[in-house]
Amino acid sequence: MRDRLIIPALAMACALLFAFERTTAICVAAAGTPGEVRGVVRSRHEASLATDLVARVRRLPFREGQSFAKDDVLIEFDCDKYVAELNAAEAEHRGHKASYDNALSLNRQRAAGALDVEVAKAQSDKSAAAAEVTRAKVGQCRISAPFAGRITDLSIHQYDMATSNAPLMKIIDDRNLEIDLLVPSRWLSWIEPGVEFIFSVDETGGTVKARISQLGAAVDPVSQTIKISAALVDAGDKLLAGMSGTAQFALPSR
Repeated sequence: MRDRLIIPALAMACALLFAFERTTAICVAAAGTPGEVRGVVRSRHEASLATDLVARVRRLPFREGQSFAKDDVLIEFDCDKYVAELNAAEAEHRGHKASYDNALSLNRQRAAGALDVEVAKAQSDKSAAAAEVTRAKVGQCRISAPFAGRITDLSIHQYDMATSNAPLMKIIDDRNLEIDLLVPSRWLSWIEPGVEFIFSVDETGGTVKARISQLGAAVDPVSQTIKISAALVDAGDKLLAGMSGTAQFALPSR
């Protein structure tokens, strides 16, 4: 009876999450049967890729929805300008480094003072730092995949001009999925990592087995719920991030 009374509160929490959460929605209103709660499948790893370069896209090997391996090049920019700037910065540093070495040599011969050496060293260090900054930009001319997965959203096309910090694409790891749930906080008397349950997937009509992997850090005092995450024991090939369904728990006997 108490489980059924919690259902409206869970539904309210569900609506609030959809209204205000900007991140992955974990809407999980309780189902009508005690021991059942709604859940959402999500990826353990996801990323929104951007760059602080202003450059044209030279190569875009993958299209939206395609799979890629870890370290595959996802975006390559035309960085001729940045490479030229790096060459100029390195040449300038070589000149300042030569001046510093010459000042050291003259100082040993008492033909230059300590101030001359310090000024030359400062110029050399400054030019080295400037070259390092440009080298870091050149290092961003290729964006490689941090993990294997798929492209879920592509916001740029080949030959487009990328702007600084504008979103380019979103990627997810479609091999490591988990389920997010909101369960009644009174379940904390028995629910713990390792508890298994059956998850019925709305989109496919099939079922998968899952196991609680982590409990939330705090209980929501308004809805009296707590977030939990579950690892998939047997995900199958048809399960995708964003799918929803019903988790069926075996409630302990009282």
